[in-house]
Amino acid sequence: MTVKARIKKEILKVKGTAKFCHLNEPNKTYKKEYGEYQCDVVVTQEVVEQLKAQLKPFYEKELQAEQERQGGKVKTAALPIVSKDGAIIVKTKLKGGTKTKDGKEYFFSVPMFDSKTQPLPKDVQVWGGSEVVVAFTCNFWHTDLMGFGVTFQIEGVQVLKLANGGVGGVAAEKFGFTEEEGYIANGGEDLTGAFDAEETEETTLTANF
Repeated sequence: MTVKARIKKEILKVKGTAKFCHLNEPNKTYKKEYGEYQCDVVVTQEVVEQLKAQLKPFYEKELQAEQERQGGKVKTAALPIVSKDGAIIVKTKLKGGTKTKDGKEYFFSVPMFDSKTQPLPKDVQVWGGSEVVVAFTCNFWHTDLMGFGVTFQIEGVQVLKLANGGVGGVAAEKFGFTEEEGYIANGGEDLTGAFDAEETEETTLTANF
């Protein structure tokens, strides 16, 4: 199966709450070699409508170009926007690395910044439940099996509020810890009730702008 990808450099952004979140290190559960950075962003209906309005001209232009290449109408895949457990989620990702035909390897990382646009220290772990703004580009593609579609490729992340984390991602409450007066890591703000990353049934949204 051949994927013809055309990466558009227009930067789009969504603001919301991170849910399934792998931004410090790529998730290698399914992509063993290089892994994949991921951030599902829980957003409002208003944010989705704004995003679809921004996406529409790029999407329609690329779809028309693909139809001309294929000599007629093509099947379209669902947008990377889903409805799950009553929440609307924008799915963004970035591959962890790649290898060229001559064997050279390249490894990628996600640039991350704090609310004041300063680079986030590398030891700060971004957990699900954090309030974020994800900047991404649109990677349009076509395959014989799935048809024409788009992937939201992460370009950078701004962390507005940092959720509670812990050792290996375990919440502090598991050890019986409660809030006390004192040190706050990196001066950040905390959120309680971080999202559970457990996968549940989801409904994808079509590209009916």
